[in-house]
Amino acid sequence: MILAGKTAIVTGGALRIGREIGRALAVQGVHICVHYRSSAAAAQEAVKEFRSLGVRASAVCVDLSVPVAAARAIFEQAVSELGSVQILINSASVFETGSLLFTDEAHWDREFAINLKAPFFLSQEFARQLPQNMSGAIVNLVDWRGERPRPGHAAYTMSKAGLIAQTRLLAQELGPQVRVNAIAPGAILPPPGESLAQFEQRSMDSPLQKTGTPEDIARAVTYLLTAPFVTGEVLHVTGGVEL
Repeated sequence: MILAGKTAIVTGGALRIGREIGRALAVQGVHICVHYRSSAAAAQEAVKEFRSLGVRASAVCVDLSVPVAAARAIFEQAVSELGSVQILINSASVFETGSLLFTDEAHWDREFAINLKAPFFLSQEFARQLPQNMSGAIVNLVDWRGERPRPGHAAYTMSKAGLIAQTRLLAQELGPQVRVNAIAPGAILPPPGESLAQFEQRSMDSPLQKTGTPEDIARAVTYLLTAPFVTGEVLHVTGGVEL
């Protein structure tokens, strides 16, 4: 896929990894629709930055915890303002602590709605609006724990395991027109509530003994978008922590 001139939706695109993915795509000439829920100021800053790079950009405020309506609203605005969408980056997610005994129904429903159900219905809307004469690509941000579960984040881990399965299923359903891949990040940014010292200690758990950066994930996204013979894959960008 030649990226210049394409249009992408990046969920969670106002902050953190999503912002860096949007920036990397804009540098390569991709028009960007920035999805956000509550980070209005950051979303507008992102739009301003992306436009300064010479592409068209817009922002859409939608709550992914109501996935079907959210998917429709995001695509309605993106297509209306930027035209047909050839790239979907499912980056937004929630990451909450909770073992079996400390996970209630609301916690479970929130994790699965945002982390699994929303990417599914966003992918559905993506496939429906993509013209037959255009190719497309979807990249889902998953988690290596979806393949190698560890205790402590039960609903989150299972939602990401489901997203890995979804990636592989949709690669089969949507091919050859659409390629669907996933990235499993390692220690990239400290989660809310964790100190920098605690986060950096994670580097000792991986063979490379260092943490990653959002730029590492953005480079992986670019690779998957431009690799014409790769679909249904989960690319680990972890420093080897899952080994």
